[in-house]
Amino acid sequence: MTDTPDAPGWRAKRTAAAKVRRKHSAAVRQISFDALAAGWSIEQIAELRKVDPRTVRRDIDRALDERRLEAPERYAQLQVARLTKALRVADASLDRGELRAINPMVKVVRALDRYHGLSDVSRPALPAPAAAPLPLPAPPLQLTHAEPPPVECELDARDS
Repeated sequence: MTDTPDAPGWRAKRTAAAKVRRKHSAAVRQISFDALAAGWSIEQIAELRKVDPRTVRRDIDRALDERRLEAPERYAQLQVARLTKALRVADASLDRGELRAINPMVKVVRALDRYHGLSDVSRPALPAPAAAPLPLPAPPLQLTHAEPPPVECELDARDS
């Protein structure tokens, strides 16, 4: 008698069951989104969940639509914290002598500059310094041990 649509609690049970299903679906969407953010491919997530990759794409799109954007200042603080951690890792790698860490470190520093308002885009480029004239070469050194030229040569040079 309580399972019939005419019973007073039937509608409340159906509503509660729908609420549980929506909550479960939202949790699955969030897990799929987190897995994608962690580096898993959509195909790997679909294989793990035993669903079609299109379902995973749809769930991730819905998860993105449900996320509210944070205030820009708070987002910038979060990014700076992440970049600072990455900078520490790159710095430790450089301390160990791993030269491959130079390029990532430069990228992280450039990104940190952007979040701190020091990026190249916001600051006008400095003018190139004027090229300084090259200094004249020093006169050739005289040989101290060489014999002086013969006198005849000096006289011949004066007569001409």
